[in-house]
Amino acid sequence: MSTRINMPSEEQLAPGPLRELISGLHRLYLDAGAPSSRQVSAAIDADSGACGSLSHETVSSILRRPVQVPRWENVQSMVRTLAAWSHRRPDIDAEVSRFHQLWQAAELAPAAGEEGSGGPWVTDPADYSRPLPKAMEALTEPHSFVALLEQMDKEGQDRLLAPLAAALWKPPQSAKYCIEVMDEFNSSGRPKLARTVLVAGALCEQFQEFATELTALGRSESDQVLATAHRYMPLLHVWEYAATLVPVRSGSEDTVPARPLFEDMTRHRGPSEIVSFLTSNEFQSAADARREELASTFLTVIAVSYGEDQLLELTDELRDAGLTEEVSRLWRSAAEERIPLSPLLRVLRDNERTWEITAVLRRLLPPRISYSRGTAGTRATRMSALLKEFSRAGLYEETEILLQLIADYCQTAEYPDAEFRNLLTPYKL
Repeated sequence: MSTRINMPSEEQLAPGPLRELISGLHRLYLDAGAPSSRQVSAAIDADSGACGSLSHETVSSILRRPVQVPRWENVQSMVRTLAAWSHRRPDIDAEVSRFHQLWQAAELAPAAGEEGSGGPWVTDPADYSRPLPKAMEALTEPHSFVALLEQMDKEGQDRLLAPLAAALWKPPQSAKYCIEVMDEFNSSGRPKLARTVLVAGALCEQFQEFATELTALGRSESDQVLATAHRYMPLLHVWEYAATLVPVRSGSEDTVPARPLFEDMTRHRGPSEIVSFLTSNEFQSAADARREELASTFLTVIAVSYGEDQLLELTDELRDAGLTEEVSRLWRSAAEERIPLSPLLRVLRDNERTWEITAVLRRLLPPRISYSRGTAGTRATRMSALLKEFSRAGLYEETEILLQLIADYCQTAEYPDAEFRNLLTPYKL
């Protein structure tokens, strides 16, 4: 069963024309029965009248939290498919026309923070990985890309600015040189070009060197570079960078420096990007103790900080990819550390996945093998807090499930600890 994609909150997507467009798409999406992003993508591919061809990741990102106004061909394609599946049976051409008005209003509206600053800080990161026209592919000299940036800006070819700025950093240029280019653009009254070069640097492998150089120059953009890199850079680069933060010593505290980095750099990633990374050789080959501990920290961060709906979609995609062990580790970390846990269990119930509620709660119980006394006390304390949380949240069925799991454990364990028996006493079990 697919997990329904919820409308982003106002904190995630501010009120305005773009939110109205996405809200309209969500209403049409619900009218169509909340199909999976893969189903929508496949239907668009089979539609000869669709202007665009969307991957399921693109479908999901448009509905979940668009970075900027989606391209019209993508909106048109989604509207055609969802309208065809809608229980209202609307006229498809009329729906496309209606959504074109919503799209046009969003496209023409100024972006947040655009007035007085020459444009928003971040555009769609995908723009920076777009291939250049063949006539530009052979260029390698930095000054050629600088000249082309100026030319394309004059001609209004904005779609080429981001890939040209990315090309300026390939082959790797020194951060000092690119900062000089930015300063020249600013001094000549072209802040948009300076900002595009800045974002390209934040999205390249040299982001750390770039931020360090800006800091040495006393430039405030260094914080923005790091924030952009943390949010949008490829997860493989995140992984390699986090590995440098882990001390050689073994022990539970070793991954502390990596945990806040993962929290910053995964919370905004879609489930497909997470799955793509988890199936990569770089993650799967985490054989040494340091990398294994880092992998555990990564999964724990996802389990604790990821949105409830996203976590359900992620587990679906992980199962499709055959990563059942990672699903189990996610549920264990969520059971042990997610605070509060009630919203996740409520979403599982709303999506008719009650068996997973039991699977999550079962992971609170001690393993059948021996464990330390401190571990038993920690688990009992966690379960006691959850029983109170579930009661306050009105999750009475979940309370019963957890109590029954504790009772079964106390009956079957060879040496059940008193802490677990005491949990049953107020309920007369």
